[in-house]
Amino acid sequence: MITMKKVLLGLALTLSVSAHASQSVGVFFGSPMSGIQYKTNDLRFSLGLDDFGVAVDKTFNLGSLVNDPDLNSMYTFVGAQYVDNKHDKLGVRSGVGFQVPVSQFELYGEVGPTLYFVEDVDLELEGALGVRYRF
Repeated sequence: MITMKKVLLGLALTLSVSAHASQSVGVFFGSPMSGIQYKTNDLRFSLGLDDFGVAVDKTFNLGSLVNDPDLNSMYTFVGAQYVDNKHDKLGVRSGVGFQVPVSQFELYGEVGPTLYFVEDVDLELEGALGVRYRF
């Protein structure tokens, strides 16, 4: 079982290894969890605080994927997620999103399916809105 100490240790190690990378930190509100998020380059680490959960995602800029700069504000992602809301759920997720830079901040929103496979098999459509500070 994943403990809070292991999650925090993993985040601390990630922060120290990627100290020179493009980074941002912020808050997000969504389903199935809301909490804080750390992003470095194209990797994201999310920690749910309302319902405990952790997620790790790899993001891909759509403008770069299809060689169209008009789509640079959009991205797609794939990752894994563990959520503890009444039942332990572990799943794989993917989706699409957008991000809008505003000064040192970025506003973002995303939506996509998550396929859970612990306890029972379940496919859920989930989404989030958030803001991150870039440093």
